[in-house]
Amino acid sequence: MIAAVVIAALAVLGTLTSLWYWANRPGGGGTPNNPAVQLSPVQTGLAWPIALAFASDGRIFFAERNTGNIRIIEGGALLPTSFYTLTNTATTGERGLLGLALDPGFPSAPYVYAYQTYNDVANGTIYNRIVRISANGNVGTFDRVILSMPPLSAATNHNGGVIAFGPDGKLWALVGENANPSHSQDPTSLLGKVLRMNSDGSAASDNPFYGNPSWENRVYTYGHRNMFGIAWHPVTGRAYITENGPTCNDEVNRLAAGSNYGWGPTATCGTPPPPPTNTNRDGPNPVLPLDWWTPPIAPTNAAFYTGSLLPGSRNHLMFGAYNDARLRELTLSADGTSVVNETVLLTALSGILDVEMGLDGFLWVTTSSAIYRLVAQPVVMQTLRPVSTIEFRVWDARTLDD
Repeated sequence: MIAAVVIAALAVLGTLTSLWYWANRPGGGGTPNNPAVQLSPVQTGLAWPIALAFASDGRIFFAERNTGNIRIIEGGALLPTSFYTLTNTATTGERGLLGLALDPGFPSAPYVYAYQTYNDVANGTIYNRIVRISANGNVGTFDRVILSMPPLSAATNHNGGVIAFGPDGKLWALVGENANPSHSQDPTSLLGKVLRMNSDGSAASDNPFYGNPSWENRVYTYGHRNMFGIAWHPVTGRAYITENGPTCNDEVNRLAAGSNYGWGPTATCGTPPPPPTNTNRDGPNPVLPLDWWTPPIAPTNAAFYTGSLLPGSRNHLMFGAYNDARLRELTLSADGTSVVNETVLLTALSGILDVEMGLDGFLWVTTSSAIYRLVAQPVVMQTLRPVSTIEFRVWDARTLDD
């Protein structure tokens, strides 16, 4: 009887200790059914790996903002020679090699797309452009410029730069307003817009303003300030973006064709900054964001989680932030029109640049000097030490007095 009581007591103590450790472990306390996670380095010592692109043959392409290099990781190793170097890349401020995408049919359709701030020395101008590079194995050859944007002002910020092919097979580009809010509401300008185009740079014929002579026909949505992330819901196919505000109201927005997202020349921060009432009210029928942050966190690229490591996060929106280096998770409502919950998965060593779902089923993250994969933390078994002596006595009722 004594042995049975002791065994039961130890079992209860062990269970309570296990539960305490699970709730208080590093990185714990997140979404239910998910393990604790950490960032595992894939490649370090890099020069701003701002954009990743995954090929179906296992190669990983990435763009280095500061060098103009497009590089390849193959078989877990960084190839010593760049795939291609975009010369005359302007890198002052927020300029540089800013975006990267592979043709949906890659490598059979051997095209790599890049968004570059180009220093056109011959004409004395600097502007953003999207170019197409032809791949022959691990070597690239310049193919053509598919879109040239207007010359930039002296302002070196608000270039946007993220490009990606959506589930519709179209190339989407996030273009900043070059620190001039009036561009965002100008229907003829490419700046301050989400653009949607064919792979040759021409406007998609089902765009909301296609055929309208008063509009730039590549425009999908307008009234944007400076965007650093785009992702498509794996079930609905709806596009979501992250957007940087001024001293208030960084945002996550759900895109709707032809809609205005409210940034413009009269948009300013409120005092005190409430849920967005000022920064999103310029122009006709402005759409308010799904979520916002004040003070700014500088949200960067985003991806919907479709892997198996985090079963509680299936189809949740993951995105990074540059200011606080946090990787965040947003749980959306069933119809995708509101945010149910926000969780911080972890904090990186420095500001996060890119967040992507890899073809290997893992979430990939980059910072200014490294590329990581999100993996489970190793489980640490702790040895319990007795902290007190428990005395058990068994009484025989027949020896007790009345």
